[in-house]
Amino acid sequence: MHPYCFSYAIIDRDLNQIIDFEAKVLGQSTGRFLHKDSIAIWFSDHHDIFGLPFKTSKVAVYSPEFTVLPDKTDKPAEVFRLLGFSDSDNITYLKNKLSDSFYVYYSLPDKTINFIENHLPNVEFYSIDFGLLNFYNNKLSFKNYIAANLYGEELTLCYKKASGNFYYNKFPVKAKEDLLYYLRLAYEHLELDLNEFPTYLYGYVEEKSPMYSTTYGYIRNFEIDRTLKNILPFLYGVEEMQLHYYINLLGLGL
Repeated sequence: MHPYCFSYAIIDRDLNQIIDFEAKVLGQSTGRFLHKDSIAIWFSDHHDIFGLPFKTSKVAVYSPEFTVLPDKTDKPAEVFRLLGFSDSDNITYLKNKLSDSFYVYYSLPDKTINFIENHLPNVEFYSIDFGLLNFYNNKLSFKNYIAANLYGEELTLCYKKASGNFYYNKFPVKAKEDLLYYLRLAYEHLELDLNEFPTYLYGYVEEKSPMYSTTYGYIRNFEIDRTLKNILPFLYGVEEMQLHYYINLLGLGL
């Protein structure tokens, strides 16, 4: 669930198969929070889906307000306020420790959390980048790489090395030049070679897009990860699914 897009994937873990998938862009701007009314309408429209036996099934819901810290803190609300999230006093707590270096804290309005938990008793909350941070593709030709994920006007960069994360940052991307600028900034910060070190791209982008072609002209080993059907442990009942669009969503099922 995203403030501007609701999506779901139903994964049968016994069969290791994705049996249903849908993504819907919302018609109205809902701001930063997941609003209870918007979720209620979506639940009503998909009553057959949300009537599944969720008491015995795991449900993952993404929180749109979160932060990833390099160390554990007992004052997450203060961190959110420093980041400009003024309404973070309702519920703020540690959810997922991704590794020794990444602690994810998130905050949601009480009414939203209560509504979701009342309808989905076995729900777990995740940050949007959980799938990307948790995912490592060991079948890529380069074992160390930068994973770049584009979602709307937001770019997430992760430096993957030896199955772990050694860098994480988010940047605003509004034009094709922004992607190249922030990737080059990350390469410089990490002291990587633009002519050698690879970046693999995920998110809503294709090879024919100006966003891709502009960056491809400057970073030699830059491409969309097309190996996902060989690495994700699922069979796909949904045909012609562009898997690199949904790496964060599908990563939750790993």
